[in-house]
Amino acid sequence: MSEPTSSGASPHFMQTMLDNQWLMLVLGVTVPMVLYTLWGLWDVMNIPVAP
Repeated sequence: MSEPTSSGASPHFMQTMLDNQWLMLVLGVTVPMVLYTLWGLWDVMNIPVAP
């Protein structure tokens, strides 16, 4: 993946998090699922009552 810099410093926290493939898979599935579910619930709650 990425090699440490010449100063021997460890990679930045965000880089190590974004390199985790399983975390990216879980976030890529759950974030849209949650957002679309909330969006759908919002739309259903805003349907006017039939007269």
